[in-house]
Amino acid sequence: QACSSQADPQQSPRSTEASTSAMGCCGSADAADPVARDQEIARRLQAQENARARRPPAGGPPARPAAARPAAARPGTLLCRPAAAQDWGTAGGGKRLGGDDSTVESTDDLRRRALEAAERRNAAPVGVSAEKAAAMRERRAKEELLGKLAEHYHRKKMELPMGLNAASAAQLKRHWESVRREEDLHSQMAD
Repeated sequence: QACSSQADPQQSPRSTEASTSAMGCCGSADAADPVARDQEIARRLQAQENARARRPPAGGPPARPAAARPAAARPGTLLCRPAAAQDWGTAGGGKRLGGDDSTVESTDDLRRRALEAAERRNAAPVGVSAEKAAAMRERRAKEELLGKLAEHYHRKKMELPMGLNAASAAQLKRHWESVRREEDLHSQMAD
């Protein structure tokens, strides 16, 4: 028989509502309160999760019983612990990577070693041939020197010499050194 919401004309609307809610759809008498049914499902799922949490992970150490676990790890508790409870082993001075703790280096030595490491990284970029890396280094040096020279001539309100862009990095370096020497001489004379 199909589910029908039509009531017997002899019954009052109130008695029809009461009979359908107690019996459920299609007149089934086993339909329970939907809230109670949801609560029962939630209890069953929570029990399954709790059982899974007590089970040891595959290949790992066995799980501790609930009483042995800290309160934050028990189901149904907040996951916050006091700050003093967590010790990450950082109370000491710490350890430096890549070396022995017994040798303490000065800041100059550390700076020099960092510079050498940076030069080694720049000397051999990954996936670039040695010739290409050398050309890239020379181009970078040339651009830096051209920038310095352009700034110098701009400050002096002079025009950049004509063939400067076509010069090699070594020629630009020599020219920059001569410009620096001239500046030093002028500053000494001004004093």
